[in-house]
Amino acid sequence: RVSLERRARARRSLVMERAFERIKPGEDPPPPPPELLQWARETTYGLCGGIVYGAASAHYAERRRVVDAMESATKRKHRIWTRTISDVTLHGMRLGSFVSVFSAARLGLEKRRDARDMWNVVGAGMLTSALTGMAIPGGVAVRARGAALGVVVGGAATLPFGYAMQELEKLVPELVAPAAAAAMSEGESRKLDVTEMFIEQVEAELEEYRREERKRRRGWFWKS
Repeated sequence: RVSLERRARARRSLVMERAFERIKPGEDPPPPPPELLQWARETTYGLCGGIVYGAASAHYAERRRVVDAMESATKRKHRIWTRTISDVTLHGMRLGSFVSVFSAARLGLEKRRDARDMWNVVGAGMLTSALTGMAIPGGVAVRARGAALGVVVGGAATLPFGYAMQELEKLVPELVAPAAAAAMSEGESRKLDVTEMFIEQVEAELEEYRREERKRRRGWFWKS
């Protein structure tokens, strides 16, 4: 128990030192933790998925709506845009926040347990579903029942998903690692090519500016 407390205290102090590390002028800032980048990427995926689902939901609801012959075209366009923006915002925020909490809980459990397996997914699903159940409007008893139901449903829903992810990671590491290394090297070479092109363009523009400046000065000298 004492060793766990010391490890937790050391981890918190390391996080605080990294968060408030002083960067001297001219130095590059330290790269963000890979867990933070993964959380941001998964949250973005969830938000984009919710936006797509909201747009599809608004389109489907509009197709099922009975057309009013007395409704003007301007009013109809305004209603469609209002419905689309409302559904896109609502579903994007709902799914994005759900995926954000799920990803943060899964990465936190993975870091805490120092293991990457299906139980991180199951624990994250139970926690996220419990928090979702507690968001049900009502009294304490209603929220408690919602949290308990969320734990059961979340655990049952994420257990096969976590097992499938675990087995998939065991089956395809030999295929994923070379592809990832090739993509990384290609991205780095492309980044270097773009940087070199930008530097060459800036140098060419500076040389052209100097040429025009010399012409302008010679013209001013002969006019004077």
